[in-house]
Amino acid sequence: MREPYVERRVNTPLLDNDLIKVILGPRRAGKSCFAIHWLSSLGSFGYANFDDERLLDVANYDELIAAMDSVYGKPKHLLLDEIQNVPRWELLVNRLQRQGCRLVLTGSNAHLLSKELATHLTGRHTPIVIFPFSFSEYLQAKGAQLT
Repeated sequence: MREPYVERRVNTPLLDNDLIKVILGPRRAGKSCFAIHWLSSLGSFGYANFDDERLLDVANYDELIAAMDSVYGKPKHLLLDEIQNVPRWELLVNRLQRQGCRLVLTGSNAHLLSKELATHLTGRHTPIVIFPFSFSEYLQAKGAQLT
């Protein structure tokens, strides 16, 4: 049985701009679920999961973009999940942003991403940090209440 989605507490004005959204946090905190849930509320979007071993050695960004376009059309929003696994990912991100894509990136390695973000995406991104569930969110997920 699928557990109900627990609405995360995120500053929504951060989401209403053209900047690249970079969702950071520890593994298993719900970054991808948050991004998919949020983007689903906006309509259709493209998705690439770079934790998938078939995408680990992606070297030709033209082929990757063409494959995504063939699957999703030309989506307005694009989710690049675990982007830190892509060599020289900033080149792909910069190209897609120049082409008008509204990008959402996720990554687990905050140390790696924070250095690279400061260098490559300065002034063009909004960091969004997702933490593991708070106690009240955990209770909500389990359908429990404190009595």
